[in-house]
Amino acid sequence: MAKAEYRSAIRSRKLINMALAELLQEKQVDKITVTDVVRRADISRGTFYAHYTDVPDVIRHAIDETFSHIRENVFEGSRDRMEIPHALLVQIQQMLEVDMDFYRKVLTSNASIHIEEQLVALVLDFLFQHENEFGIGDHHQYVLKMRFCAGGLISLYRDWFFGKIDLSLDGLTQKAESLLLKVIKEDQQ
Repeated sequence: MAKAEYRSAIRSRKLINMALAELLQEKQVDKITVTDVVRRADISRGTFYAHYTDVPDVIRHAIDETFSHIRENVFEGSRDRMEIPHALLVQIQQMLEVDMDFYRKVLTSNASIHIEEQLVALVLDFLFQHENEFGIGDHHQYVLKMRFCAGGLISLYRDWFFGKIDLSLDGLTQKAESLLLKVIKEDQQ
């Protein structure tokens, strides 16, 4: 009985996520209602509320799951210190490539705050975890610079989605890595 309930819950969440992804193709995320999602998913409101509190909650769960996966992949294994920014940025790029339309809609909507918070937390966690490997002298200055860099990364990706940056996503990742390495190397001197 428990396996059937578990499968049913997984199926319901998938239906909700697929319905939301379809609706994101048609309208802005802040215009999508729970009624829109349950109609598209062909489920009851009770089923929706058994898993989520509202439409932004669906997005938060999807983003949390994605960032959890990135954290597992980036934080495991030892890397040369100069490979660290590359590993992080490649994982972010791969996350975006999996569902470009979803992330474009989310990053260009009023629901972008959650993805921004997750991205900042991921970048900061990763860079602070490897702070000693970079031979940083002034910790407080490093914290400020890394917060600045994390915010800048978000701005770069948002501008890229808005078409303000004339680079491929791969080119953007390479430029962001180069800039981040410059900031880190500056602190090593």
